[in-house]
Amino acid sequence: MRTYAKCIIVLTIFTILVILYFNPKTRINVKSKALSSINAAADKTEPKVSIWISVTKIAHGHLLTKFRRFFKSLVNQRGKCQAVFELNVITDNTSRPTVDSVIYEFRKQYKEALLMLVYYDFQDVLKIVENKIEPLKRFFQSSKGSYYSDDVFYLSPALHLVAPSSLKKAIIVDVDTEFQSSICDLNSIFNNFTKTQLFGLAPEMSPVYHHILWKWRNYKGDKYKTQKHSNFNGLNSGVIMSYLERIRKSTEYNRLISPEWISSAVQKYLFKATKTGIHL
Repeated sequence: MRTYAKCIIVLTIFTILVILYFNPKTRINVKSKALSSINAAADKTEPKVSIWISVTKIAHGHLLTKFRRFFKSLVNQRGKCQAVFELNVITDNTSRPTVDSVIYEFRKQYKEALLMLVYYDFQDVLKIVENKIEPLKRFFQSSKGSYYSDDVFYLSPALHLVAPSSLKKAIIVDVDTEFQSSICDLNSIFNNFTKTQLFGLAPEMSPVYHHILWKWRNYKGDKYKTQKHSNFNGLNSGVIMSYLERIRKSTEYNRLISPEWISSAVQKYLFKATKTGIHL
């Protein structure tokens, strides 16, 4: 009888774990004994850096290579930073086992790196943000089936709807990001934000937006035709510092991502983007 009871208990626990693991609507914090000898991720007094990355369709060889490079550089370049890295991964069921294997592989090499891993199901995230990203896709989506036509490139402007309401700041990175210094140094730039600043982005170094604004430059005349492309490069959204607490409260931001405002801006600048509308 005792053996039977034990079997029932084990089966019940196993069933609960399976439901939690495969339920896409459940946020999952993955903390393994093999990952860290210090369970600092559970200590709320520890400083935390919230990092967000979208990893889907990782079966494609080049994406796997990029994610491996991203994660290795993230933990390898932590330096003297004592903050817990909260890595929020938006992914699909097919990609998740591969993401897991990469993380566990490099965590064995860098045991001192304190990591809190949180998974979000890609399809569930889309359901939350679809009303916000549809206008962006309508005006900025490149040709269907191309690299930048994927929904994953339209999530960052609406991240404040996905992240927990208690989360004040986040760093959003592309899968091809490679760190040359600690992300804690980047996180400290939040201290330099003005009282009303919502985002922090670096300038776009390539002339892509200079090229796609050619109609507007021609329309404005010779002054803008001869303008150096550095003045029209826009911003690079590969790394975004997002002040979520302010974004949630900002009526101005909600106005700027409304279909009406986006439509007027597109018409004004004769703009046809190749990536997300946050550049505009």
